[in-house]
This record gives sequence, structure tokens and C-alpha cells, in this order.
Amino acid sequence: MMIKHFLLLCLLIHSANGAGKRAADPPPLEKKWLTLHGGDPLVVANGGLSGVFPESSWGAYSFGIPQSLLGSAMLCDLKLSKDGFGYCLSRLLLQNTTTVADTFPKLRRTYDVNGQKLTGWFGIDFNAQTLFENVTLIQSLFTRTASFDNSYTISSPESLEQLGTEKDVPTVWINVEYDMFYKQHKLSVKSYLLEMMQAVKINVAYISSPEIGFLKSVGPKAKPAKIFLKFPNDMNAVEPSTSQKYGSLIKDLAMVKTFAEGILVPKELIWPVSKDRYLEPSTTLVTDAHKQGLEVFAYGFANDNYIPYNYSLDPANEYLQFIDNSHFSVDGVVTDFCSTASNVIACLAHNKNASRALRKLVISHNGASGDYPGGSDLAYQKAMDDGADIIDCNVQLSKDGVAFCQDSADLKFTTTAGTDFMDRVEQIEGVNDGQPGIFSFGLTWVEIQSLKPKIKSPYEAPLDRNHAYQFSGKFMTLADFLDLAKAKAVPGVMVGLENVAYLATKGRDLIATVTSALNNASFDKQSKQKVMIKSDESSVLLKFKSNPNYEKVLEFKKDFSSVPGNLAAEVSKYADSVAMRRNSLVLEYGDPYYMTRNFTNVVQAMHSANVSVYASNLKNEFQSFLFDYNSDPYQEIATLLSMGVDGLITDFPATAVAFLKSPCSDPKAKLAYTISAIAPGDMFMNSVAPLIPDFDPKQINGSSYPALASKDIVPEALPPVANPNASSSAPDSSTTNTSAPPPPPKDSSSAGFAPTNIIALSLVALAGILFPYSL
Repeated sequence: MMIKHFLLLCLLIHSANGAGKRAADPPPLEKKWLTLHGGDPLVVANGGLSGVFPESSWGAYSFGIPQSLLGSAMLCDLKLSKDGFGYCLSRLLLQNTTTVADTFPKLRRTYDVNGQKLTGWFGIDFNAQTLFENVTLIQSLFTRTASFDNSYTISSPESLEQLGTEKDVPTVWINVEYDMFYKQHKLSVKSYLLEMMQAVKINVAYISSPEIGFLKSVGPKAKPAKIFLKFPNDMNAVEPSTSQKYGSLIKDLAMVKTFAEGILVPKELIWPVSKDRYLEPSTTLVTDAHKQGLEVFAYGFANDNYIPYNYSLDPANEYLQFIDNSHFSVDGVVTDFCSTASNVIACLAHNKNASRALRKLVISHNGASGDYPGGSDLAYQKAMDDGADIIDCNVQLSKDGVAFCQDSADLKFTTTAGTDFMDRVEQIEGVNDGQPGIFSFGLTWVEIQSLKPKIKSPYEAPLDRNHAYQFSGKFMTLADFLDLAKAKAVPGVMVGLENVAYLATKGRDLIATVTSALNNASFDKQSKQKVMIKSDESSVLLKFKSNPNYEKVLEFKKDFSSVPGNLAAEVSKYADSVAMRRNSLVLEYGDPYYMTRNFTNVVQAMHSANVSVYASNLKNEFQSFLFDYNSDPYQEIATLLSMGVDGLITDFPATAVAFLKSPCSDPKAKLAYTISAIAPGDMFMNSVAPLIPDFDPKQINGSSYPALASKDIVPEALPPVANPNASSSAPDSSTTNTSAPPPPPKDSSSAGFAPTNIIALSLVALAGILFPYSL
């Protein structure tokens, strides 16, 4: 076991030294900060890069250093063993972060800790050698990878010395939570800490504790380390050495200043969050503390938290709220994802009015559908406000021929049709992948207008989208959409067509409808605003070939592992560009690893045929990212752009635009720190594969998509548009209730709805929950 850990340590040192984002280049331009002393906010890595590796493990620390800004601090939550040696672990109880319960099942104990009875496994029941040699670390959160479980032993503060070099001593933050508890068991945190600081070559620059007595006793002897009073989440908790509630102590910052240089507080004490997860007005805590000369550090940051809806599920927005508002800035942040905090401070802050450093197209996906119902007026307005280059309308037809914008002809998940028109479920071969749906062409425009648009969230609560606006906005007809684009002078529009062949058999000419709308809005005879025509059927794109001003976009709704060169040339016969799912651009190692494997040749092959490539569809939900992206949308964007994609199709245009405004998006810029693209497969091969017994790459579950084939490209002839009068009396191949009742009342039940359709619809909904990565 110990040999295994030693080999892994060597590999990690090699990987971490080679994976750095820093370069020996000129320092970045100075930015104006509202911190106490005017300098950059400090990044404090909570147990290292603990959002990826088990917290306080060597992996978390060794990867945290190169993925953080120079001078960032590595936080060690100091605990003591039975024989007085220190180790780094956030919790007093060991069972949720280590294998101690499995290794020593009979050593479960109960102790009184600051007036509370706690039961579990405590470090004070083990000698240091027993802990370090027999107990390994595990990830404590199910949202994080378990690939590194049982791979690292517990770290000591002394081991952090190995993170540095002769010229670069690591900066360390020591947090001490239970000094009085240890004193009750005749252990001295103070003695251990002061001796360790003298003996080990690390820079203990910060010491924090929620216990005032400990800080007063250690502070004068620990100089030049800065002393911080840590406030817990519970303001009704009692500080053990003064017997005062923390809610009272935080109102007496002048007293805190007598023994401390700063305060460490939960982020909610600065920006409170309502019960329905929206931000409330900020408190005056930061400005009040700064007036007293106290620094303020906020803790509790993590990319995989369920953050307030105001942030559009973008973790960078949360950091910006604390460091880049016009009123104050915290002096530092304690985070499980030091890479993201560093990205924000170095690359994303102070860029609100910046022009783009990199010119790539940002294309909305049903407008800003991550914030408002897709295809609604609110979604389009948000996309334009966010700086999208192209707003898109996927055109659907109502039963009476009204063209409007909606993600899919199936209205179950994007409107309230799933409750209002349960009796209209149909199952039509060749439409909606053969799955049952409530289709737009089965409802009149009046019936559709009786519905409400609905946000389509790929995940259930609490990872849902903008809950308060779930049923907001108005439907947009294609004509209204085009008028809006002209009135707002949007750089371009993308109009999507689907189900063209089926609609033709029902007497509806979608191509003619779209062509007429574009002509009526004068988009056909101008070149100032870009016009893109998107379809997954090359035969549809051929119908628009006659207008050279239109860019034809072939959309692939399936994933592919590669593109043969001759087929890329075949694509160019029908399309100027392709919309490729991101899984077709970066392949992955599947369950249980969920990490990148390698790039495909899609971009290279398409570019060789003079075909542009747009990556689709980007999201911000942390659960949508492979683990080596660090749950960070900017890490994925940087990686996709490093491949040479020409644009991004996204539910969250603001995130893509923010990246492109960043100086770090310019690959030619010489910066001290940048948002680096990941190298697919590096984390798995260097950090996971060595842990797998008898590793055989062929036995690892990975994405196994087919190569692009001719049948995926070559057009099928479109049927002629049928006589609508004739089709109305012809038998339908769908399975449905063929009557057309008026819109049911809002509280209508599904009595009389075919049971088989109820089962089918339920299965579709369940599939969306169980397999969200396919959305």
C-alpha cells in the first residue's frame, strides 16, 4: 500500500509541475480593487483543490498550487492525533472523509465537544503513525469524483513543505477549530503549531480560529502570521472562551481588531440568500470591517454548490459578486475550486465594458434559455443583453400554420402543454425520435397561446434553472422574432427547420413559410446582418443554396467519434458549417470516471473542407461537465476554443461572452496567468490509471460513438407538399385522439386519456431525469 502511495506521489509531482498555468512572462496590468489595502483578493484553497481530489490530500494540494494564482494559500484545517502530531482535515469526525470506520470498526466513540455530544471516529483515539499508515482519504460529496478514493494517506502540515522549491516557499493558512476540546484531552495545539512553524520550511501567513482565547494566546508568538477570527454559519452558537454568541461578537468589530487582523465569515453574512435561493441586499459587514482596519475573507465557495439563481449557474458570477461590485470587495475567498477563483481574479474581473479579446461567434440556443423559457421574448432579450452575436429561432408550426419559435415540436417540456393538453399526446414515426409528444402541429395557435412557456431544465431541483421565472415570458412568432432582430440590430440570426418532410405530407410547407418570413423582413436582400439556416437534413439546406448570403448550418443530433476526410468534403456540398455536439469534439472515459479521453478529428477534418464548426449545446450546470473541467464552464470553453471551433451554441450566452472579453481568451497574449485548456486524457492517464490494478486501456469504459457515415449526410428527397384539404381526410400514421376539442380548463384532468400514452409519457419524463447527459 505505501509503495503505491509513493509511486503516486512521484507521478503527481511530475504532473503538477508540468500542468501549471503560470508562465515567466510580464505581470498582468494592475487592476483597481476595493479591498482593504487595494491589492488583489487572495485565493485560499480549502484543503487544496478539494473540489476534485479528496480534501487535504497530497493530490489536492499538489494540483492546487499550479492551478492557482501565484501567492495563493493552501488551507490546512489542523487537527491533532493522540500523541500530539498534527494532520490536515476539515472535520473533527473522521468517518465521512476517510476509511477509518472500515479499518477500525470498533473504535467508535462519543465525546463532549464544546457542549455537544458527538459520536464517531476521532483523531485523538489514534497515534499519528496509525492514522498515516492505515487510514486513507475519500471524497465526501457525491457530486465529486470517487476516482481518487483510497489513494491518498492523511497529510500532515509538515508534508506541505514538499509543495515548494528552494526559491518558492508555499503559503499556508492554518485553521484551528477545537483548541478547548484538545486542551480537555491534554493536547496543545499552540505548542504543536509554534514548533512546526519553526521547524518546517513553509510560510504560515494566516492563522484562523473561532476561539478567541486561542487566537489571543498564539497571535503574539506567531508573527508575522496574520490572525483571523472565524465566524461559524450559526450566529447563535456560543464562542467558548467568552461565552458570547457570535451574533453579538460580529457587532463589536472594534474589539476584534484588538487581537486580529481580519475576520473569516460565511459568504451569506455578506450577501444573504432568501429561502427560494435569490440574493437579498448585501450587508454592510465588509465596509464596516474595513473601517476598523480589518480584512474580510469569505468562505463556502464551491462550483458544485447550489448557488443562488441570480448567478445563472455560473460559479464565476458568484465570485464577481464579492470582489467586483461597485461598493466593496472582500480581501480573499476560501474555495474548494482554487482554479476557478484564480480564473475570475486574473481573467474575468473588471471586464464589464471591455471589448472582445477573441472573435468567435456566440450563438444562443433558444435565446438565453438557461435563464428564461426558451424561445420566449424574455430569453431573446436576455441573449441580446448578454452580447450574443446570433439569436436563434427553431421554427415550429401550429395546426393552423402559424410559425413560432420553440426548441422542439414536442411542447411537453417547454410549455405547460403537459398538464393542459394531456389528451393530445401523439406518437408519430420519424418525429421526435418516435417518442410520444404533444406536438405544435396538433394545436391551433390560439390553443398554444393559452399555454405558458416553461424553462427546460436538464436537471431536477435543486439544480433547476431560475425557478421564480419558470413560467414567464411570451411566445414569439417567427415574424416577431425577425422584427426584434432588425429593431435591435443584432449581428445575426439563425433560423432552424425540422420535421420538414413530415409537415409536407400534412400540407405544410415549412421551407416556403421560412423563406417568406425572411423575405418579408428583408433579410434576403441584405448582408449587414448575418443569416444562418440550420437543419439536420441536408436536403432542406439545398433549398436555400440559391441565396449566397445565407450560411447553411448542418446540425448533427448524434455523437460521432471521427470524421473521414472524404465525408467532410461531402458535407461542404450542402453546408457552410456544422453544429456538432460537444461529445463529438471531446471523447470521454465513461462510468465511473467521467473524465476526458482525447480530442476527435472533427474540427480538423471540417476545416480542411472549408466547413466551420460550432460546438453545441453548452450549459453551466456543474453536473454537465466531465470532472477534469473542475466543474467550471470556462475551462470547457477554453478547451473547445483551443481545438479551433468557430463558435459556441449555448444556453448561457453571458458566460461565453465573458470568456471572450477576457484577456485570457487571447492565445497570443503573454500573461502571467491564464485560463488554460485542459489536455484531454491527462488527468486520467497520469492520476487515475496508476491507481487501477492491472490497468488495461482496452478494458476501460469509454465513449464508443460511430464515425460519421455517408448516410448521416446524403440528403433524402423531400416529399412534395400534399394538398392540405386531401390530407385532412386521409388516415394518419400517428396514434392519437383525433378529435380536436377546445382548450381544456387549467385544472382539466386526464380522464379519457389512453393509459398507454400516460405510460409512454411518464417513461419519457423519467428518461430525462435518469439520463440528463444526453439532453
